Amino acid sequence: MLDPVNGDVYPTPALAAITREQREVRFVSEGVELAGELDLPLREDLAPLVFIIHHSGPVTRDAYGYMAELLVEAGFAVFRFDKRGVGKSGGEYGCCEAEDALAAYQAAVAQSGIDPTRILIVAQSIGTAHLADRFAEFAAIHPPLGVVLLSSLLGPEQITAIAAPVHVIVSDSEETLATISVEAIEAHRKTWQYGATYFVADHSEHTLFDIADGPIDWSDPDWVRRYHRGAMQSMIDWLKEVAQ
Repeated sequence: MLDPVNGDVYPTPALAAITREQREVRFVSEGVELAGELDLPLREDLAPLVFIIHHSGPVTRDAYGYMAELLVEAGFAVFRFDKRGVGKSGGEYGCCEAEDALAAYQAAVAQSGIDPTRILIVAQSIGTAHLADRFAEFAAIHPPLGVVLLSSLLGPEQITAIAAPVHVIVSDSEETLATISVEAIEAHRKTWQYGATYFVADHSEHTLFDIADGPIDWSDPDWVRRYHRGAMQSMIDWLKEVAQ
């Protein structure tokens, strides 16, 4: 899929062979019908669910297709959705992102085929801010077993809003690296006893793609293969540990 705004390309993920179901899910937010997808892994028992909160921009679920492939192969169910006004979602892009994420989360945790005792949230970039700002509302819908903050924007004051185990994964290129990693984790540990850890991805850009071989060309479909291996492995290892 081609983003008509910025020219980014979102290849359709190769999920058919590694899922037992790719379920289209419709839900309503602020009076608008939005579209999401639940990808269930090839396992007979109830799978732990990873709910993804997007980074900024008018992106579809396929912006996280590469991540869904990795998580499904690791045994997780994954819920992604098209932002308002893009993909199969109605409305007009540009408003209500936190409200839409909350509505998507409510729809996701209500699905069959997932283990309701193992609900995990992965938020990226601006999604980390939405999650922190509205965490009490997310927790009221269903308290997450753990939270991964990719490309986190949260400093010591903001991260303490998240009353759950936390794993922060950030790029070594961030100007405020110490604030969003070491200092944020120390603040969370002082506030909560859930546990908090972090991982710094070397030679990466903000959204955790590997730039060791040069900058990312987002108009080239192969960008999806340049995800930072260490960052994604850190995420999967932490999620598996929390969900076991």
